[in-house]
Amino acid sequence: MNVSTPTYVAFALYMLGLVVIGYYAWRRTNDFDDYILGGRKLGPTVTALSAGASDMSGWLLLGLPGAIFLSGLSEMWIGVGLVAGAWLNWTLVAGRCAPIPNARTTR
Repeated sequence: MNVSTPTYVAFALYMLGLVVIGYYAWRRTNDFDDYILGGRKLGPTVTALSAGASDMSGWLLLGLPGAIFLSGLSEMWIGVGLVAGAWLNWTLVAGRCAPIPNARTTR
């Protein structure tokens, strides 16, 4: 197995970037609410995107590649359906929901 120097450099820069981001976030964390809820400063868009990413990560990282591996490229339609479903949800369902004024999570 031959791994070139640019691969090592890219990996080292990636790890350094993770450490810098982690240090910056650690310095801005004062208490448990900051750690768990981002200091309750996250808006509804960021929260919704986070929930959607958490929901879809299992499908996109494990389920879809496994289905394609087992059944072939015809399973790529799963990805098309996921994208179409997410778009329809955002445009038809979420657009009609009335925002809750001053809504926050409870302690």
